[in-house]
Amino acid sequence: MTTTTNWNLKQISISCILLAICFTLPNTLFAQSKTDFSYGLSVNLGYGSAITNNESYLNYTDTINSSKTGHFNKGAHIWFNYSLGKKYDLQVGLGYEQVGFAREQSNLNFKNYTYPGMGTGRIEDLSNSEKVITYNYRFNYIQVPIMVNTFLGRSNDFKWIYHFTAGLTPQIMVNHQLIANCNPGFSIDGEDQFKFDSTGFSARLLAMNLQIGMLIENRVNKNKTYFIQPIIGYYPFSITSIANAANPLIFSVNLGLKLASLKNAD
Repeated sequence: MTTTTNWNLKQISISCILLAICFTLPNTLFAQSKTDFSYGLSVNLGYGSAITNNESYLNYTDTINSSKTGHFNKGAHIWFNYSLGKKYDLQVGLGYEQVGFAREQSNLNFKNYTYPGMGTGRIEDLSNSEKVITYNYRFNYIQVPIMVNTFLGRSNDFKWIYHFTAGLTPQIMVNHQLIANCNPGFSIDGEDQFKFDSTGFSARLLAMNLQIGMLIENRVNKNKTYFIQPIIGYYPFSITSIANAANPLIFSVNLGLKLASLKNAD
């Protein structure tokens, strides 16, 4: 009970800190006129894992020699950007994002359990070869990132511009799946990959993450701007049921292009 209480307090503290960063910007920035507009698109590449409670896998049999590992995430977005004045821009997107985490079973031996549905559900290989299975838990969303970019500085030639970025992203679940990969040289019933149309968790339809990071722009001309946007994201509310809570923590980078121009920040 003490562990659960401490974890809940930790979650609340993290959420409050991130929300404070996102929303303590001057209220007057939203009252400024939207004099300029731009639009663009980006691809998103990232890496992350998830904070899970200690009981997350007790109801599953594939827990032998299991440890949590990282997971590669990906996505793509279209963006609409509004100038809120000389120091602030509003960035709103619409896109697809895949987030998740992974778990690895290593040093598997004969008759050890695997995820149900992988062959007989147990290791039947008697050889001395290395046996490792990586379980990739993937959650796919349609999302609407809402970011405020705050001007930090620029290069002397005005080509590079730097912003602090913060915001939140409401999301709707499209689907979730589990993909299990065997290490090279090891297979189960002749297969080295197994795909399941569910992660085995009770995934929630709605989710939200909080994000902070930077926006780095390279302005080619007044109508074209390339940008890099490294972001750290955290899900303050579990994306799965409380009994098997999972709160993803991700690092990602938006790589994109904006067309049309925003008013130069002084």
